[in-house]
Amino acid sequence: MKKLLTIILGAMFVMSFAASAFAIHAEIPAETTAMVAKGSTLITLGGEVRTRGWYRDNIAGGLGKETQSSAWYDERVRLSVDANVAPGVTGFVQVETHSGTDGDKYKFGNASTAWAGAGVGSAGAGGSNAKPAAYLDILQAWINYSGTGLLGFNSGVKVGHMPLKLSYGQFFDNTQYGDDAVVFYMDPTKEIHIGLLTFKGMEASITDNTNDLDAYVGLVTYKMDANTNLGANYTYLNNDDMKLTLQNLGLHADGKVAGFGYKAAADFQFGKVGSNKFSGYAFSVMGNYKMDPANLRASVIYGSGDANSGDTKLKEFVAFAGNIQNYSFIYEYQHRTAALNQSGLNAATPSDGHAAGVANTTYFNVGADYTAMKGLDLSADLYFFRATKVPAGSKNAGWEVDAKAKYALAKNLAYQVDAGYFKTGKFYEDQGFIAAGAKKAVLALRHAITLSF
Repeated sequence: MKKLLTIILGAMFVMSFAASAFAIHAEIPAETTAMVAKGSTLITLGGEVRTRGWYRDNIAGGLGKETQSSAWYDERVRLSVDANVAPGVTGFVQVETHSGTDGDKYKFGNASTAWAGAGVGSAGAGGSNAKPAAYLDILQAWINYSGTGLLGFNSGVKVGHMPLKLSYGQFFDNTQYGDDAVVFYMDPTKEIHIGLLTFKGMEASITDNTNDLDAYVGLVTYKMDANTNLGANYTYLNNDDMKLTLQNLGLHADGKVAGFGYKAAADFQFGKVGSNKFSGYAFSVMGNYKMDPANLRASVIYGSGDANSGDTKLKEFVAFAGNIQNYSFIYEYQHRTAALNQSGLNAATPSDGHAAGVANTTYFNVGADYTAMKGLDLSADLYFFRATKVPAGSKNAGWEVDAKAKYALAKNLAYQVDAGYFKTGKFYEDQGFIAAGAKKAVLALRHAITLSF
């Protein structure tokens, strides 16, 4: 009872803040056909099959996992059921393949130890005649109930496992795998959206309520006019055994003026873990200008760092981001970043389900998108990276150039090619992450074909 009362009081407290988070679910093709079930229930089936080929060279310069070059193919399968069972009552279930070792995909040949030729491998002939080493995991499973009857305006509750993201994902983006959450939301006017949610970051043991990572979030967004949106969010993370009370206050705005568009966000962290106090922060400003068929982009991102690991202040920004391409194709998504991770909560090296975000990273980006013809979209980006703070040595973390082409082969069938070249800066040598004089150029190539239905 005491724990429940604490949660309720905490939720009321959070509502006093101007706050902004939102839950989203995976994209479903707009051109789908619903199946009629018993009564008025409408069932929509969906899915996705994606196959990718990779080539990477010298990624070991920042990870220590590979030497020289590597190449492979991987595949991911998704299946979903969207059930609209009554007005305002919806259920959604989505399953996804999981290899057990490579996250949400399996690599070609994982189940094979040899092919049919004699003398190949150690397990004898016939190893290639095998099913993919993949399992089905629940990616999403939630119930949504909404209506106007309770409060006189639209409100609702969404419960289950779902992708979650705060504002533009600078502090928190768990859209890769999602979290178990309870979301309360309301729209008192057409311009205002308010929400409260709690999600379980970690359930260590159901018989012990002091070793969990619990999160409580309050949010509000305000549509000032047709071209301007404002919002804020407050997050409280708690783990009693770790003596962790990490808090994050985020503000954000986006809009457009004529052909110009902009996004701006700021996050401020406080609280503590043990005797160490959080004081990290991050700022981002992004702009774009559309002049069909082109779109020009630029951004500046600043994530705080900590040059002094000997005091009790944790000045490095702590991000909770999934291992998806949050910005550049190599740095942060595939390579070790400039994060020094004094808090122990945000490793610099990407892994399944985790990326370092903009921790101890300042970057400048310019890019362009171009629609070459119907169905063919091209883009290019240039990044300059710096470590925000270093104990000693250079802050130069390098530069990167990325290119992408996406072609719609047919309805819901797309082929995409990505290429990235990252030149590591002297920061990696000075901090001992790569050997002095080692090869600094990192190359990554990827192509993928995706069918959505």
